[in-house]
Amino acid sequence: MRREHSDTHFYVAPLEAPPSRRPPITTVGPLGWMRTNLFSNRMNSVTTVVMAGLAVWFLWSFITWSIESAQWAVVYNNLRLITSGMYDRKEIWRMELVTAILVFLTGLGLGIWSQIARRVFIAILLTLIVLLVVPIFGQRIPEPTIYSLVEPQKAPSNFVFIGLEDDEVTVTLDPLTDLDDTGLHYVGYIESRSRAEWSTQSRAATTGELDLSDYNLTGVVRIVDQAGNAVITPDGPVEMAFTSDPQTSTVTFTLPQDGWYIVEVVRDDEANGGRDNNLGYSWLTIDGVELFSSQEEPTQRREEEYGSPPAIEHALFAEEKAYRFDGTRTFGEFISLQISPFFNRIILSVIVGSAIFFNGWLIGSLGKRERTIRRSTLIGWALALPAVVIILRGFDGSRLLPLVSTAQWGGLLLTMLLTVVGITASFPLGVALALGRRSKLPVIKWTCTLFIETIRGVPLITILFMAKLIVPFFWSALSDLDLTIRMMIGVTLFSAAYLAENVRGGLQIVPHGQIEAARALGLNPFLTTTFIVLPQALRAVIPAIVGQFISLFKDTSLVAVVGLFELVGIVDAIVSGQPIYRPYQREAYIFIAIVYFIISFAMSDVSRRLETSGAGSLRKQQ
Repeated sequence: MRREHSDTHFYVAPLEAPPSRRPPITTVGPLGWMRTNLFSNRMNSVTTVVMAGLAVWFLWSFITWSIESAQWAVVYNNLRLITSGMYDRKEIWRMELVTAILVFLTGLGLGIWSQIARRVFIAILLTLIVLLVVPIFGQRIPEPTIYSLVEPQKAPSNFVFIGLEDDEVTVTLDPLTDLDDTGLHYVGYIESRSRAEWSTQSRAATTGELDLSDYNLTGVVRIVDQAGNAVITPDGPVEMAFTSDPQTSTVTFTLPQDGWYIVEVVRDDEANGGRDNNLGYSWLTIDGVELFSSQEEPTQRREEEYGSPPAIEHALFAEEKAYRFDGTRTFGEFISLQISPFFNRIILSVIVGSAIFFNGWLIGSLGKRERTIRRSTLIGWALALPAVVIILRGFDGSRLLPLVSTAQWGGLLLTMLLTVVGITASFPLGVALALGRRSKLPVIKWTCTLFIETIRGVPLITILFMAKLIVPFFWSALSDLDLTIRMMIGVTLFSAAYLAENVRGGLQIVPHGQIEAARALGLNPFLTTTFIVLPQALRAVIPAIVGQFISLFKDTSLVAVVGLFELVGIVDAIVSGQPIYRPYQREAYIFIAIVYFIISFAMSDVSRRLETSGAGSLRKQQ
């Protein structure tokens, strides 16, 4: 028999991949990072919660204080001193020229060798919008009430202010009899010289010691212009009488033109038998008037625009030094009183600086492949430092650039010059000292070692005092050398010694095989060091070098102890030399701390970007 076999075919379906699913939200993204780094265990979770609570409490307290109580006028009223110190005001244009040159070169360099991300453009655009909008918003917010105390047995002060045409001003005479109705804390600008009397009357009013039967304050309040003529409105002359009956009187009027105005308080002493019997305290409150700066430069501008202030007896001018703000500000008042004036002073500089920067960046971007532009940019940066010094200092007898002694340099200008000169001069000197310490010649090696260890063994303040006092004693020729130049030399030598040790650490990590390979290729020791050893050593110690430069920038504040007014020194002179700003030391030092942080953070960010790009890592050596 024949058996037939039939082929049986089986169909096997292909295996299907499981549907893709997103990872759990608690393992990726912000929640995943927080779970891994902040809440990985019970101890980390407790620490995170506690520290977050402390951070929120500190930030909330600081922001609340900044908005409600802090007086930032100490900053924006002294911006010129903070930025340039005692530099001649007539020659400030030279600082502006120097700033424009550096900003243009920065934009040009970034346009050639780097690219500006879109977010930088957006950030600058938003900054300009804020700078334009905030002052406009601030001008729409009315000024706080001004309080001037009318005291018994004293001649009343005549309040003098500057008014603009169509401004609406309200003057009120509010007898200080019963503070329970209005509250013990008045909000606004209160006359500084009357605070003691106000406190005395406040206690008497709240404790019932004030006898209203003795309230005999009578007279009239008049509004006159600079020439002494009464201000005329459609309803007649602006005038308000007050009687011995303690009740509030108010008058509102519109100013007819720009200029000086006087609120005269004329007390009727004869009606009460003389000044000694004219008893009673009263607040003279003025709304719709803006206090003006007490600084010399704004005072000169006011006199040029409105003429000299009126010469009258018992004048109380509406200037900042005569008043202090009491109470807590609202956010609107914070914008109007603290932020808007600062923006008004810097808005033109920011707009012009941004335009110069973007012009430089555009030229660099369009001509980055042109050798002429690249070389011109390098030459410009090489000549920038001497050009800056020449422009700022000038020449003796020159009309265009008259001599401005370095003794007049100060503020942020002096801080930045000390930093730039220190960094520029100490870097090649530090590299030379590091190479000299590794030299095989004993004289060079031990000379460099002695210098490095001596400088590193003493604090910077000692070097600065030596540069000021001791060095001229040993070498009389240096006694005539400018103090600022001596400080630059001292800072440079100190930074070079520390930089030399950083560079020496980088030299030690370069494999010896690199040197042997260079010798095998026929390179002499100079070329080997220049093209093989130093590039690798400097890349490896970029963080340490930048850290040293940041430390140098902050250490420049020590020159204040030898008589130079750099950033910290000039701020200390402002808050200690001007009584009006003495209570606001906290605000002034917070501002310079912010300046130091911004510049130090920028330098640190450059270092991190170099490391991220690979320029500072050793993987390029492998």
